[in-house]
Amino acid sequence: MALNMYYKNGIVRKTRYQISDELIPVLYQIHNNTNFPQLNELIETLYDSQDIAPDTAQLLADEMVAFERLLLSLHLPFPMRPLQKMQTFFTEAASKQQVIYTSSA
Repeated sequence: MALNMYYKNGIVRKTRYQISDELIPVLYQIHNNTNFPQLNELIETLYDSQDIAPDTAQLLADEMVAFERLLLSLHLPFPMRPLQKMQTFFTEAASKQQVIYTSSA
């Protein structure tokens, strides 16, 4: 079951991102890791359809960068492009001061 996220990008347009079922096991690699509190919160409440404030989105973007660095340093295989797209999504929402809305599908 995927998690859909979006933020408003203009009056009618929305920018969307989906955490797919394939990406969830990658995110669970850091579950309960105290270095990633925002990502852990996202993982624990993945299907609760909560809103993500712009300041939290920026923290998530920062943690995504640290997570990618950790995976690279450990030489672990991971889907680089989906993680980078997720980080970009959070960064853009934060820079535009947009609330991210979530829903599970």
